[in-house]
Order: sequence, then C-alpha cells, then structure tokens
Amino acid sequence: MGVIKRLFLNFKTSFFLGWKIESNWTDPFLFTIYSLAKPLSSSFILIIMYLIITRGKIGLTFPHLLIGNALHLYTANVLFGMAWAVVDDREFYETLKYIYISPVNLFIYLTGRGFAKFITTSVSVGILIFVSFTFFKLSLNPIAGWFIILPLFFILGVFSLFILGYLFAGLNFLIAKNGWFLTQSATGIFLLLTGAIFPLDVFPPFLRNIGYFIPQTIWMDGMRKILLGTGWNSFTKDMSILSLTKLLLIQNIVYFILVTLFFSTSLFIARRKGLIDQKTLD
Repeated sequence: MGVIKRLFLNFKTSFFLGWKIESNWTDPFLFTIYSLAKPLSSSFILIIMYLIITRGKIGLTFPHLLIGNALHLYTANVLFGMAWAVVDDREFYETLKYIYISPVNLFIYLTGRGFAKFITTSVSVGILIFVSFTFFKLSLNPIAGWFIILPLFFILGVFSLFILGYLFAGLNFLIAKNGWFLTQSATGIFLLLTGAIFPLDVFPPFLRNIGYFIPQTIWMDGMRKILLGTGWNSFTKDMSILSLTKLLLIQNIVYFILVTLFFSTSLFIARRKGLIDQKTLD
C-alpha cells in the first residue's frame, strides 16, 4: 500500500504541475475560452470543408467523420502534451535533471502531465460532439448494451494514447531541438492513418496495413460501432465489438511492453550521453 500511495501522490503532483503550467498564464475564464476555441475552431473548419465539398449534403459518413475528428483531438493533445513535457522541462524550465534525480517515477510524472491535457481535451470533445450532432440534427444509433461496453472501450483507447505518449517522450530524450517537430508531424500522420477523417480503404494497401497496426484505428472504429452501429473501415465492419475489444487489448499489451523497453533504453542512453540536462534551444 505504501508503494501505491507514493505512486498516486506522484501522479497527483504531476497532474497539478501540468495543470498549472497549462493554465497559470491567465485567469481561469480566459484559459477556458482558449482551451475550447483552439480545438473547436480547427474541427469546425474541417466540418465546413466537408459541407463545401458535398454542397451542403449531410451523408451517412458525416457522423463517422465527426466522431473520428473529435477523438483525434485526444491523439493530438495527449500525445503532444506528454512528448512536449520532456522538451519543456529540459529546454525552458531546465528542471528535467532535477526531476530525474528526484524520487518521482518518470513514467508516473509523464502520465500526470498527459492527464492534465486529457482533462482539457475531454471538455472540447464533449462540446464538439454535442454541438455538431445537435446543430445538424444527427442521431446516434448505439448498439445493445452500449452503456456497458462504451466506458471499457474508451478506457482501453485512452490507455493506448498514453502508450504513444511514452514512445514520443522517449524519442525526445534522444532528439535535440527538433523533437517538437517530430511529434507535430506524427499527429498529422495519425490523422490520416487512423481513419479519423478518411476510411483507410481509400489508401494504397501498404498504407492501409500500417494504419491497422495503430491502436487508435481500432479505437476510433470501435467507438463508431458502439455509438453509430457500424464502423467505416472494411477491416472492422464485419468484426463484433467484442472482437475489436480483444484486438485493442492485445495491441495495448504488446505495445506497452515494447514502448516500456524503448522508454527505459532511451532514458539510459540519455543519461549516459549527458542529454538529460543538455540545452539545445537558444
């Protein structure tokens, strides 16, 4: 119990620190507006582009697009938030070396920092889905027992987000000032290869196969199947939600083991080469 209590305290402190870093530059009201305006505006731009292309027609794919785009906000913000925490603490606050030698577990520390991003993003996702479905008079068609499987499947997807965050945080331990560019580029690639705004069937087979190995692909299509009754990738259309849950769970376990090994190795190399306290940004 002592270990669990200490890890929880580490997580709570890291979350509080991440929240303060995100919000202490202004008053709470302005921060709330900023936190909502940025992701919502980018999402509404995509919706407007869709309506222009379809000449105002709301097709059957539109709800799938809305849910995929909303869930991608988690990928973009949580992944970038965890990876950027390494660059932020090393380059700007110059505290990464102190965090490293402190009793705080870096895995738990990055989890807390990412969870602060997760909370703010959840508000944006909820508003985006509610406003979009209400304004366009769209309806959900959830599967039977959705209220049971939805929380479980959502948590599995969130877990996969943090796994990716550990991966890119590990990369940033080894990369100099261009680490932020790598993470930003990755979020754009995931926007396409996870089927957030396009079905993977429109891509060449080799890109399509890469997308199937990204956990967020299974997560997004599973959430569509739970809320809308069907997915929109041919690979998952005929799969039951139970099969998708098992597949996502297996992917999470495999990637967690691999990413944990990579993260530990990256941290070891960074320590040996003196990269933890090395400034690369002027």
